[in-house]
Amino acid sequence: MKLKTAVIPAFAASLLLFGCSNDEVKDPPKDAPKENESANNDTSNDSMTDTSQDNKFAFTSFDLDVDYADHQDYEVDYDNDEDGMEASFQDDMNDEKLSGDKAMDKITPMLEKLDFDKDTPDEEVMKQVKDTFSLKDDYEKFELEVTFPDGTEKEYKDIKQ
Repeated sequence: MKLKTAVIPAFAASLLLFGCSNDEVKDPPKDAPKENESANNDTSNDSMTDTSQDNKFAFTSFDLDVDYADHQDYEVDYDNDEDGMEASFQDDMNDEKLSGDKAMDKITPMLEKLDFDKDTPDEEVMKQVKDTFSLKDDYEKFELEVTFPDGTEKEYKDIKQ
């Protein structure tokens, strides 16, 4: 019980210090594109495999939800817009849940590896994401929502019966 007594005030203090959103990234990558930001090189998206100085990631928003049996979920949320950057990571199978800068530190190397764009076939996008995040194929539901720097939003789904 002493742990709860110590954790609750510490958590409350962190909410006061960091605001209502605990997913906020305080130290965002400086070259990550922001939602609704005019891209300097819209026509150069062909070379997404090279991490350019203008765009660290191929997207401004990345929301991955993968559901496995027994309520085991794998979730990656990343959003960068005018209001700031937010990130969260949840891996129930490995009992890992991170938010803010810790989540960003965890997911940045994986997000940097993704080189798809809005024109990449859905199957290729899902394969890249599954491979990059080492996701098992025995999921019940795979849902990914992505917003690209030009504002295009795409959804990728695979729901197994």
